[in-house]
Formats: sequence, C-alpha cells, structure tokens
Amino acid sequence: MAAEARMLGAWIYINNPQRSTSEDLNLQVGGTVKLNTEALRLLGDQLLRIKVEVMDDDAFSDDLLLTNDTFQLGVHDTDFHCFSFGVIVPHQTLNDCEPFYESQAEIYCRVAGHAVNLTTNRARTQTENVAID
Repeated sequence: MAAEARMLGAWIYINNPQRSTSEDLNLQVGGTVKLNTEALRLLGDQLLRIKVEVMDDDAFSDDLLLTNDTFQLGVHDTDFHCFSFGVIVPHQTLNDCEPFYESQAEIYCRVAGHAVNLTTNRARTQTENVAID
C-alpha cells in the first residue's frame, strides 16, 4: 500500500475584519488532514509541520506575501485531524502588494503538511478581500 497523506480542505477567517490599513492582518487558518496507515508509519513519532503561504490573487501572477510553517500537528491515527492557528500578515506587506490605485487585496492561503519522509497535497482556501492603503 502506498502512503497517502491528504490535506482535505483549508479555510481562513479574518479575526480583525474592521482593521485600519495601518494595522496588521490577523488571520485564523485551518484545515483537515488525513493519513492512511502507510503514511502514519512513515510519520512515526514526528509531528506534521503545517506550511501556510499567504497569497495575493492577481490577474497574471499571484504574489507570495508570507510563509509560515511554525505550527505542528500530532497525528497518531488514521482519523480526520482538524487544526486551526493564527497567522499575522504585516500591514506594510499588504499595502505593498497592489498598485497605489487599488484599495483592496484579494488574499487566500495555500496550506500543506510535511515531515521528513511525508508531504501532503496543497489545499487552497477561499479568497477574502482586505483593505489596503
């Protein structure tokens, strides 16, 4: 049996939707992971590190605003494992991601899990509009 590690879904929630453009963006990022028996064996005693890439959606090429892979998840069985953690995007990074005439950035995240011998697919969250200056 081949190892299968799946990121089944991902989502974001804006914790400070009424923020001013001089305040950092406070995101809650979540998802669901499922490993089969072989993937669980490969993971062993390790924690699954969750990598989040905060992106700005653009017409031609999306901008990477921030990478965070500080959250770790303990997976010890083949059940579904949901997680959620906070990610802070500096306001200056947001304000610099669009041309001066834009008033909003279209933010989404790409979420994946990885360990030494194991990698999940990368799931994409919904897109949220946030105010920029």
